[in-house]
Amino acid sequence: MNRRRLRWVLPLFVLGALVVGATGCGNANDDQGGGGGDPGIIRFAFAPDPVWDYIKDSGILEDMEGQSGIQIVQLQTDDEFGIFAGGHADIVSTGSYETPLFDEKGIPTMTIGKYNASKDLLVSANPAYQTASDLPKGCKVGSESTTGNTLIWAALIKELDGRELKAGGDDLQLAISDTQVAPDLVAKGDLCAAILDPTQGIEALRTHKVFPMYNGQSAAQLYEANGHPGHLGVDTNNFVARKEWYEDNPKEVAFFLQVWQMGLDAWKKDPNKIIDEEPVDFGINSDEDAAFMKNYIANVFDFFQPTVYLTPKWVEGERDVFNITKAAGSFEEDTVFPAHAIIDPNTGETTQVIGGD
Repeated sequence: MNRRRLRWVLPLFVLGALVVGATGCGNANDDQGGGGGDPGIIRFAFAPDPVWDYIKDSGILEDMEGQSGIQIVQLQTDDEFGIFAGGHADIVSTGSYETPLFDEKGIPTMTIGKYNASKDLLVSANPAYQTASDLPKGCKVGSESTTGNTLIWAALIKELDGRELKAGGDDLQLAISDTQVAPDLVAKGDLCAAILDPTQGIEALRTHKVFPMYNGQSAAQLYEANGHPGHLGVDTNNFVARKEWYEDNPKEVAFFLQVWQMGLDAWKKDPNKIIDEEPVDFGINSDEDAAFMKNYIANVFDFFQPTVYLTPKWVEGERDVFNITKAAGSFEEDTVFPAHAIIDPNTGETTQVIGGD
């Protein structure tokens, strides 16, 4: 079985440079099963993000921390998995399709909130390639890793088109390539297709260097269109806590979700404002890029969730994400659907836990 391998080890010199946007830090806890941290401190592993940067830059975070006495220490990294798995974070941002791997490695988790759905596209330079069924056998499909969005795209391709995408495979060969250069490799024919985050390929998309496949649908939209009508999910960013920490820190959990709801409310009120104020996080390098992204959000796909809070209906809608990724061979046979906490936005209390058994 070709299973995903997490990047568990992070050099200590990198870890020491991760803390940004905060004046304090919880104690690093290397016990993978422990609660860890200090009361009133939330250690949060997250890659650079526009809404989070807006929450900080606008003063929302500072005001809410001052009122509550609770502090969020961001561990800014592109290797959220390694930081969380190593015991250095209490909450991590990770995908619906990745969370089971923590439990599989003996790190019990609790998914406490949702943030945005998968926006990743499958793109090709050949407009004749409409779906994975059109790709030549043995051709190379680029992705930044064997992890992350590759898991859900491999599962969708298998379920919808009966094609197998994996490293060293004899059908569609997974080729590891940096997202920044993937569009050029596709345009040159070195790759027949690539999994691409539109915020990291704006110029290639707007100049038609590459063309989105599946009628331009992201993984989330494709999932919705094939058996899950009305469901905004296949989340690439959920908020996942270490289970023991979640149980020991209900006030911190409630505060964390309140902060993020403020950010999502600001996004829904005026997404163009955040795009203009945080252009780097959207991969914007020109006025044309900014116009493309604003149009994409308004008319193609707004991948941000309207609320951070989970509902039973939404969690059940994500259950099939687990089912199809498991069927594609991403998890062990005995891996179970991860635990999700339904938290009342008014009281901060958990009213129901779904999954985890």
